[in-house]
Amino acid sequence: MSGSDNSMKHKHTVTTAVAMTAFLFGLLVWVYVVLIRVTHSEWLSGPFSHVDIFPFNGRLDEVGMAAFAIAALGFFVWQIELNMKSD
Repeated sequence: MSGSDNSMKHKHTVTTAVAMTAFLFGLLVWVYVVLIRVTHSEWLSGPFSHVDIFPFNGRLDEVGMAAFAIAALGFFVWQIELNMKSD
């Protein structure tokens, strides 16, 4: 295996790991926001966290939308990486 092939394999491994992490944690945050919506809908306009640093100080409903988008993007990139690996 040449150095270029090894570099490409490493790049795909890192991309897959980042995509899977974004998918998993994005989905977990989205599920958390959905559960808050079902149980305590009045909390949706409140901050995601008490920490006053972006992105933790965003509204809970906005964080939920962003998390869903991140999860969808992570899943999409993960699937592309899986298809590239199988070719």
